[in-house]
Amino acid sequence: MPYRRLPNTDASRIKAIATAIEKSMHLHPDELAFDYKTLQRAKFFLPTYKQGLFHKDADVSNQYQKGSTYAMCQRKIRLYLSHFIQVLQFCIIRDELPITALEYYGLPKNTRKLPPLKTDEDIILWGKKIIAGEDKRTMEGGTPILNPRIALVKINYEKFLDAQRNHSVLQTKNARAADYINELRADANEIILNIWNQVEEKFQHLPSEEKRKQAEQYGLKYVFRKSELES
Repeated sequence: MPYRRLPNTDASRIKAIATAIEKSMHLHPDELAFDYKTLQRAKFFLPTYKQGLFHKDADVSNQYQKGSTYAMCQRKIRLYLSHFIQVLQFCIIRDELPITALEYYGLPKNTRKLPPLKTDEDIILWGKKIIAGEDKRTMEGGTPILNPRIALVKINYEKFLDAQRNHSVLQTKNARAADYINELRADANEIILNIWNQVEEKFQHLPSEEKRKQAEQYGLKYVFRKSELES
């Protein structure tokens, strides 16, 4: 015997509900194979489901576009910070600046290793330290680092902060949207299962082939096993 296969994609769920609604449009309510309450629920639900999916796709597209900007800003500020620190260290090696200059930036004196700049938290922390340190050192009469200038570091740091904030907001928004879509999918599954169960019960007195034929008009899908197809 072929078995019933419930839809497992958004497109197939929409098609299943839409098919049942369309079938109801050609029948008197008394002739319909599932009850009026379920029909009304399906009619109200389908536009909500479609709209939810539309907004999800728009949010994903928006996140992709904004994500590219975020990644670019993250990459640039990481380069600017690492280059600034390296130039600072070269100035100390050439005796252009005393090693005590590292204290302005919160950098250790016993290593030339760059501080961690892998995560957003690392970048935000060290960006703040480097900018504040350079401002304080130059205000006290120190010679500015010129390549890159701290003004360029600041510009790219602010761009990164804006992009990072937007990225964080989008991630939160999309996580909530994903939860909402999962709830809609669960509702869709429940509606479809309810319709299909009622339809099969309505035609249970018919021979198997005729029962499937009638049920398929309401969107039900049946799958034959390989052995059944061969036979």
